[in-house]
Amino acid sequence: MPKYHGFTLIELLITISIIATLSAIGFVSYSIVMKQGRDAKRQSDLRSIQSALEQYYADQFSYPVAPLPASGNPLESLDNSKTYLNQMPTDPNPSNSYCYAQAGNSYELCAKLEVVPSPPQSCSNPCNGYNFKLTPP
Repeated sequence: MPKYHGFTLIELLITISIIATLSAIGFVSYSIVMKQGRDAKRQSDLRSIQSALEQYYADQFSYPVAPLPASGNPLESLDNSKTYLNQMPTDPNPSNSYCYAQAGNSYELCAKLEVVPSPPQSCSNPCNGYNFKLTPP
């Protein structure tokens, strides 16, 4: 009886299926981690803008009228004598943007998170559809 060296078809199929399963689990985990990372950046950006808005309010006794400066531009005082935020942050997804709505002595800063917070937060007009918001402390 001859001796064969190598793997049987069943052994190869089992090995391939195990590798495919582990790869799928890794891809899903990587995708979730990337979404959480982008959401953390969004929340950090909004907190930076919120801090600048509070400094602005302390000096000007009102919040800036919407809209805020475009991304990349500074947030400055009315007479451009003081800069509160050197560069307006941008959403990690180029097709999204942050939303700012000002009403009297209050405002809403909103972002679209990829992992919906629990409980979900809703923003009012003109920021409908955003699911994370910050208001004055």
